[in-house]
Amino acid sequence: MSDGFNTTAVVVTILLLATTFVATYFASRRTKTSAEFWTAGGGMTGRKNGTAIAGDFLSSASLLGYAGLAYLYGMDGIVYAIFACGIFLMVMFLIAEKLRNLGRFTFADALATRLRSGPVRIVSAISTLFICVFYLLAQMVAGGVLMEALAGIDFSWGVVIAAVLMLTYVLFGGMLATTWLQIIKAVALMSVVALLVILVLIRIDPNPLNIIEQAVSQSKFGDHYLATGNSFKGPWNIISMAVAVTLSAVGLPHVLMRFFTVPDAIEARKSAIWAISLIGGFNVLIAFLGISARAALGAGGEEIAGKGGNLALPALTVWLGGGDGFASDLLLALVVAVSIATLLAVSAGLVLSASSTIAHDLWAKTFHRPETEEMTVGRIAAVALVIVTVGVTLAIGGTQNVTFLATLATSTAASANFPVLIMTLLWRRMRTLGAVVGALSGLLTALVWPSLAPLLSDSLTTTAPFPLAFPILLSVPAGFLGCIVGSFLSREPANDAAFDELQVRALTGAGLDKTKTLAH
Repeated sequence: MSDGFNTTAVVVTILLLATTFVATYFASRRTKTSAEFWTAGGGMTGRKNGTAIAGDFLSSASLLGYAGLAYLYGMDGIVYAIFACGIFLMVMFLIAEKLRNLGRFTFADALATRLRSGPVRIVSAISTLFICVFYLLAQMVAGGVLMEALAGIDFSWGVVIAAVLMLTYVLFGGMLATTWLQIIKAVALMSVVALLVILVLIRIDPNPLNIIEQAVSQSKFGDHYLATGNSFKGPWNIISMAVAVTLSAVGLPHVLMRFFTVPDAIEARKSAIWAISLIGGFNVLIAFLGISARAALGAGGEEIAGKGGNLALPALTVWLGGGDGFASDLLLALVVAVSIATLLAVSAGLVLSASSTIAHDLWAKTFHRPETEEMTVGRIAAVALVIVTVGVTLAIGGTQNVTFLATLATSTAASANFPVLIMTLLWRRMRTLGAVVGALSGLLTALVWPSLAPLLSDSLTTTAPFPLAFPILLSVPAGFLGCIVGSFLSREPANDAAFDELQVRALTGAGLDKTKTLAH
């Protein structure tokens, strides 16, 4: 790929972003209340919301990271993609309908249905902010790398530009603008990936099995390219990664928030089904493209792909276009454009989730400030959060694989939020102290463990005091144990009536606002 200015890529990117800004403009005209700003008024259909969820979840970690991991490590990258396909099965069967029937703006609303509002909202806000910052780091790193590859812009300025563009969606359009951004991005993303797969079959070989054989022959791992363990040391690391990826969406606040944008539990279920279909299809194709990159580029492409493999897909795109000329520029332009739209869309969803927990859970519900101030406080919080994230991104640089950064965020989400949410919904003995202790136990374990494990090292195969790549095999049990211990130590009186009411509302939707319409 050229390090110079790619005029075609810039033009295509501007056209795609212009389309999303038009959607933001119209969304801003329809965003007047807190409900419209945070949840699009709860009026999205399941099909639209499911497509938006897929757009929310298919981040730069999916597009660039999965392809890069498959290119560098073979089966390890494929395993990432495969387990990610089953994520929303967990969401659909465990929480989608119940969460929609209980919540309003954030998942803390569901917890506050039967637990003391103040403590659970504070601890939920703490975990949400940590999760969103970690996930935002992955998006900002990808933004800097792409801007650098696109126009020769310095990585630091690329990060700043990406942050400013992303804030535009959040500050002016709220959830409605972010939703339409996700839908536009998801359609464009799937279309470009399908086009690249077709070109791979034309240029390399129409038989995918032959492409895989070529990839094996070009890999430094040889036949072990199709075995696990090239990036992880030992089977427990593979298991920890698989569990982290599978449980991730059950605790990601910006994904959970999307189930409040539909009017009822039926549409919430449809949302999950659409998300499963789109995410599953995408992950299979993107893993295949990573393998195809190895077949086409060989070991010589590793320098172009970068240390973390984040540019393997753009490098394959250039190769498919012939390596030079307008065809290569156009294909690269399409990939860069959807990549930038992807990271902006996901970042917008993350910032919206973090700012909502500050404005709604803390400012309005904990500090009892007027609801009319929520949008203003949320916008201020969004700007502050982005400034912090940009600073951290510039400090860590752009060499870390974005999938690893994103999985660190998902590990934290699964550890801090998943145990508390499940225990609150299903365990009669759950108390407020249990929710606080459980969330903090999972959160602290997930945060401390990577400093002792090889996740943040230059190589995941290095020796470490505790060589477990992702902390989830310990941090999730720590979260559940904290819920149990905290609940038994609590002196809060039993409130069976509150639990019974929660069960009725979660299963039937009794008390749910039925005035919302599918108008968006």
